[in-house]
Amino acid sequence: MQQATNTQRTAKEMSSEELASCRKQLERRWKSRKVDKALLERAWSVVYEIVTLLYGEFGATRVAVFGSLAEPMWFTKWSDIDIAVWGLSEDEYLDALGKTLGFDQEFKIDLIRFENTDGIFRERVLKQARFIEEGEPFTIDTIFLIETGMSYEMNREKLAQRIVDERAKIERIVGHISVALQDIEDALGRYRRSVEIEIAKHLYDVYMGMETIFRQIAREVDEHMPQDETWHKDLLTQMTEPRAERPPVISQKTAQRLQQFLGFRHVFAHLYSIELEYEQTEKNAKSIENLFQNVSEELETFMDALAQHQEDV
Repeated sequence: MQQATNTQRTAKEMSSEELASCRKQLERRWKSRKVDKALLERAWSVVYEIVTLLYGEFGATRVAVFGSLAEPMWFTKWSDIDIAVWGLSEDEYLDALGKTLGFDQEFKIDLIRFENTDGIFRERVLKQARFIEEGEPFTIDTIFLIETGMSYEMNREKLAQRIVDERAKIERIVGHISVALQDIEDALGRYRRSVEIEIAKHLYDVYMGMETIFRQIAREVDEHMPQDETWHKDLLTQMTEPRAERPPVISQKTAQRLQQFLGFRHVFAHLYSIELEYEQTEKNAKSIENLFQNVSEELETFMDALAQHQEDV
């Protein structure tokens, strides 16, 4: 059998010396990470505009920032601004969501209605939430009370928690797909078409969840996100490549399967639901559980490689 090339070797195939070298490189990178105060100031200026809108126009009872903006060492130019809002009806939330879409050209705003959250995700929102009171003045000095001397272990645990949270959400969606595949066997007429569209939407969400994990690794470990029009494909390639700071995240074989899945995601994003062909949807749906299992196992191997406690060489 031909020996795997350097770009094909996963964490499982790399030597302990190579993995130790990755950890040392990553530790140095995280220790030298600098906060972009100008970027944070622009992001928080946008936050306060949205907070004022949510309290003043929509009558929100509480508003909080969570995610990377609540932990400034993790906020980069590729990060979203995550905002949770309390006290809005579903219709009010949809109206507010419409007003925040495209609110700022520099940042993507992700507004969530807290009452719609549950499970691990709800716990993470509460754990990370930085609440902003109505009328609270925008004071940059308070924003820059930033943790310093963050250890390798602390950074790794935060990254691992983000991956675990996202993977739990994906696992629930995969479960919904399994149920829907059983339901469609007995579905007739227009109801069957609704189930077909539901399965396609779930498949889209599964891929987006996996891509969210890869984006987190690209931003927080690689400190590089592909920017061209082909960035979705380029990101998959990046995850198969070893870097000085980490082993490959996924194998070439898994990347090839995800590449096919990416094609389905592109079709779903650019077609009306009535144009979707169920044959391809069904093929992806029946294989998604196995693919998700493979991705999960390779992510576990990747994180285990970063977590090993041994003497650096």
